[in-house]
Parts: sequence; structure tokens; C-alpha cells
Amino acid sequence: MQTFWSHCCREYFYDSELLMFCILIVASFQISFWTLNAALIYLDTHKTRFDKYRIQSNKPKVSLQPELVSKIRKSIVKYTITASLFTPILYLLLNIKGRVDMRGPTPPITTIIWQTLLFIFTEDTLFYWGHYLLHHKSLYKFHKEHHTYQQPIGIVAVLSDPLESLIQIQSAVWLAAALLPHKHIFTLMVWIIIRVHQTVYAHGGYNIPYVHMKHYIPSLFLGCKPHDYHHRVGKYNYGSFFSFWDKVMGTYKEPDTE
Repeated sequence: MQTFWSHCCREYFYDSELLMFCILIVASFQISFWTLNAALIYLDTHKTRFDKYRIQSNKPKVSLQPELVSKIRKSIVKYTITASLFTPILYLLLNIKGRVDMRGPTPPITTIIWQTLLFIFTEDTLFYWGHYLLHHKSLYKFHKEHHTYQQPIGIVAVLSDPLESLIQIQSAVWLAAALLPHKHIFTLMVWIIIRVHQTVYAHGGYNIPYVHMKHYIPSLFLGCKPHDYHHRVGKYNYGSFFSFWDKVMGTYKEPDTE
């Protein structure tokens, strides 16, 4: 029986699973990234009722000055080129152990949930240690670009050295999926959207309630205030989703303590 995904592959992607994978993965990132950032840019350029949730409210809003726009544009171009070149390689890597199911039926919700949770926990651990090491003086040159602005906005989430993006970020995001014998393209798309939401929100500059798990389980999740503090002082709070490793290693700093 032909599934929705099989139909899409044949009708829209010339029956090429590689082409379908590349387009869906890149589109999942770009659509979620720009949708979230469009909302944040609007908040940064207009006076709204959400201003009360600004984290660094003692400072003026970040304006889209030509220098900032130019730097972000160059970084986005670099990131897009790097990601586009990496995506076909990623497809091959994900198919070394097991395979990416591009044509089968969408997995049960239970499968999507446990695999996504596995991706989140693995990414958070790898991201913490990679991020922590990048703050060592011998490696910081690869991470320095990401800390250009002490008052971050969502769009600067992609402000990074291409080597950092490939080696530290992408490996953390995809290692669990690469080791998983069977994974469906839909689950990978869900994972990307969740990861993009996390990183854009962490850099967004607004501590808006209800839109992040930090609001519901504050003792477990990092949220945006700790990462905003990380950018402001250049240390502490190295985790991605959770505060676990920061608390274990003594690198957690509650933003409201200073």
C-alpha cells in the first residue's frame, strides 16, 4: 500500500530519497527558524505588551543597525551553505547503521516521543561538554563569534564559526539518530523543529511564560534566562535543554542572584 511519504517521494522529489531528505531537513530548519525569529524581530522593533518579559530590560532594545544586519546576513549565508553541503553527507551517515525510513507510514506517537527524548538527552550531554570545552582559552577562537553580542536576539543563534557548527553542534544534534537502527523522516523533522525552538528561544531575550518547558519544570530545564546570562558574562550555564550537567559540574549560575 502506498503511504503518504511514498507518494510525496515519487510525485514531488523525482523518486529520490536523498533529494527528499535534503529538502525536508533544510525546510524544517528554515521554516521554524524564520517563523520564530519573525515574531522576535517584531517584538524587538515594536512596543508591545510582551516588553515586560524582556530579560535585559535595563538596556535599550537591540536595533537592527546596518552593522548587525550585515554580520547576521553573512553568518546566515555561511550557515546555510555549510548546512546545505552537510545535509547529503548527513543522509549517508544516518544510513550507515540502520536506515532513514523515507517511504513508510508515520511512526506511532509513542515511537516519535521516545526517539525524540533520546535525541534531546543525547544532544544536551554532548552539547554541554562541547560548549564547555569551547570556552577553554585554547579553543575559544572557534566560539568567539557566537559571543559577539552580550545582549542576544534569536537570530544570532546561527552566529558561529563553520567548524563549530559542524563539529560541535551538528555532531551533538545527530549522533543519537546516527546510532539508532530505524528512524523515520517525520521524527527527524519533529526533532529539528524542537531543537530550533530551543536555541532560538534561548537567544531570544524574552522570558515569556508558557512557551517553554522551563515554565512547567523549572528545576530541570535551563530556559532562556540562564543562557542570556551566559552571553552577558561569557561563562556559566553551558547546557542546551537541561541544567543537569551545569549543576553536577558546578557551572550553573542562577541569573537572579546578581
